[in-house]
Amino acid sequence: MVIGYFPNWLYANYPVEQIPFKDYTHINYAFAILNNPDNLPSFADEWVVESSFPKLVELAHADNTKVLLSIGGWTGSKRFSPMVASKQARKKFIDWNIQFIDKYNTDGVDIDWEYPGRQAAGCNEYADDDAKNLLLLLKELRAALDAKYPDDHKEISMAVYVEPFTSNGESMTDVSEYVPYFDHINLMAYDINGAWADLTGPNAPFRAEQGKGAQYSFVQTIRNWKDAGVPAEKLTAGMAYYGRAMQASVDMRASKSQYQQSVVGAPKGDSDDAYWADPFCPEDIDGLSGIWKWKNLRSEGLIKDDFISAGKGWVRHWDNVTQTPWLFNPSSKTFISYDDPQSLRVKVKHALCEDLAGVMVW
Repeated sequence: MVIGYFPNWLYANYPVEQIPFKDYTHINYAFAILNNPDNLPSFADEWVVESSFPKLVELAHADNTKVLLSIGGWTGSKRFSPMVASKQARKKFIDWNIQFIDKYNTDGVDIDWEYPGRQAAGCNEYADDDAKNLLLLLKELRAALDAKYPDDHKEISMAVYVEPFTSNGESMTDVSEYVPYFDHINLMAYDINGAWADLTGPNAPFRAEQGKGAQYSFVQTIRNWKDAGVPAEKLTAGMAYYGRAMQASVDMRASKSQYQQSVVGAPKGDSDDAYWADPFCPEDIDGLSGIWKWKNLRSEGLIKDDFISAGKGWVRHWDNVTQTPWLFNPSSKTFISYDDPQSLRVKVKHALCEDLAGVMVW
């Protein structure tokens, strides 16, 4: 599997006709949000969905690529907890999804409630029994899809944290009970270090450097979910096609280490980065994201056409432990952790060695 997300806010800049469907087995359309008191998915731009989504599905199916609707995301998961806690609300949620599949001829549901049992975005509701109730939803959703489409299997996938589901404040050590009810889960092995911390570090390390930064990684995420009972053939490993900028407090050329003191809060990222506030949660932190899309690292001159050499004013380093590149600008003290073909090759080879179902791209 090669799974890609198409964020529905990209329509204006990235027409669906440009998607290389032949390179993907799945496109997850992101996002329907679950923020309303009725506990039903909705779209911030319903008219865009109705006008453009049918074309996406048509083009995808022409290349035998499946399309799933992703529900939730960082800013769209406020009401998952109360929804899964109610049998009536779960049924309404499932009925809504079946109606959506019927209307648009999609191939399943991708549940992007990324942090059941955890706060995540500042306005999300959560409870100690979220994981238990999520299992109920998966069972009921699987049964409903199989009954409605007995000859056309509809998939259920989920985007998940680097650790297994949280139950009563602790990561679960055994999630095997969930396995029969989903087709695969997408491991979000990125956003591990970033401008929310006071130490620079890799956005998506292959391995973590012991004692430095957040101790999560691509390798450890896969191990965590396997150890918890999810078979390799139901795991897809997430990879970042973007980087994160941080404001270092020191000249990072001296030590050659990408772990240095930094200022909390992101500097401006690429030309697409702009001041942003969560429209659904005033309690969430607003500001710049510091994100650099891979294409903009190249088009704005930070990375040259060989994908390795740094542009004017920047110095490129390679970390042999985390197997990731990073850039540093001495004049602005800007640090950027990102992934490139070299680091992605390491991750893809490991996914193959682990016999995973495939990979996912965000």
